[in-house]
Amino acid sequence: MAIKTFPWPEARSVLALAGPIALTQIGMVLYGTVDMLFVGRLGPVAIASVGLGSMTYFTGFVVGMGVVMGIDSHSSKAFGAGRPDLCGQLLVHTLLIALCVALPLFFLFGLAGGAFRLIGVDPRAAEGAVGYLAILRWGVFPGLCFVACRQFLQSMSVTTPLLVAIVAGNLVNAALDAVLVFGRLGAPALGVRGSAFATLGANLTMFAIVAAAAWGRLRAIAFKFHGWHRRLFLDVIALGLPGGAAMAVEVGLFSFVTALVGRLGAETLAAHQLVLNLASLSFMVPMGLSHAAATRVGQALGRNEPRAAGASGRAALIMSVLFMATTGAAFALAPRFLLGLFGADDALIARAKPLLYCGAAFQVFDGAQAVLTGALRGLGHTRRPFLINVLGHWLIGLPVGVGLGFGLRWGATGLWLGLVAGLASVSLLLWREWERTGLETGPVSDPPAAVAAPF
Repeated sequence: MAIKTFPWPEARSVLALAGPIALTQIGMVLYGTVDMLFVGRLGPVAIASVGLGSMTYFTGFVVGMGVVMGIDSHSSKAFGAGRPDLCGQLLVHTLLIALCVALPLFFLFGLAGGAFRLIGVDPRAAEGAVGYLAILRWGVFPGLCFVACRQFLQSMSVTTPLLVAIVAGNLVNAALDAVLVFGRLGAPALGVRGSAFATLGANLTMFAIVAAAAWGRLRAIAFKFHGWHRRLFLDVIALGLPGGAAMAVEVGLFSFVTALVGRLGAETLAAHQLVLNLASLSFMVPMGLSHAAATRVGQALGRNEPRAAGASGRAALIMSVLFMATTGAAFALAPRFLLGLFGADDALIARAKPLLYCGAAFQVFDGAQAVLTGALRGLGHTRRPFLINVLGHWLIGLPVGVGLGFGLRWGATGLWLGLVAGLASVSLLLWREWERTGLETGPVSDPPAAVAAPF
């Protein structure tokens, strides 16, 4: 991309929306962090169990989340075009999609035990993870409905209820962790299973708050449901399916690598999970920028302003890269301090430090690919990003990781270097895809047909 003046107006617009969304995303990752802080006192096997179980759950959940997020571009364009009523119609159709997707995922989570045995995961960690998933899988229903309501509100630039929901959810999660993990206030000591109940309670709390906010917004625009519209349903599915598949390709790789690390023992898996939790926490800021980019790009296209759409995507990308460069430096310069926050002992820190250095190496690439994916989703482009994710993660990253990890016997470090290779490949290919749109050089009054609002 040619050097251009930094798009300050669009940057302020993106940041105003991304800030609350990023805080919401960070709050969601804090569930796992808080769970780790509590179960970490039970030892490495408990850490490995929660890590394996939550990663498996998230892999399946992100497929459904991606499908539900098919509402993003359509609702943002409708709002930008002055059609909030259409945003409401899209929400109703998307909630039905969420429930339809949640049901098969619920049953698939019940098959995790067989998959763990097939891969050869440490039996101690696998047993705990299966018990964790048996409880947490009930959260897929309120979880996906929460995503539908969240994307609806975001598309209309409403973010305050999201912050309220995440704060309340974290308070519920921490309180239930304290009570159920160790058996306080007369409750039984459930250990790892108690952590799953805590996260389930948090999911229900978040959905209740955001659903109430969405209902209030529908009443404010005097929404009336006009009945089933096949085109709206198919529009969301057409955008969401490849988008969900692309997210699943990336998260699925991380989950598969987690399972492969599980073959190296519960202690190594615990080290892997600690580093993955730190990387996930830093990733939530680019994820917030990604959501904001999708919304602002879609809204600009709804107003028939392709140059503003391009500038919004560029602003989000620059901010994401700068933030992730900072976190990468922190990972590289202060590994002992960061890992010590989880109460890790010297042996666990020694296992985790090489992995954290790998995490530092892929921070910028991870941030770039997240924002570029969101900006392209705002355009309605999800199919090519899906193919790019397959190529980068599974045809480049995984072979490199397995070759280094097991072929050269570099263990978990080799597997993490494969993650670096995959994320670097995906980010560079997505950059090329974004450049091909030509948004920032096209005429304002005549956007490309491929990104014109579909309504």
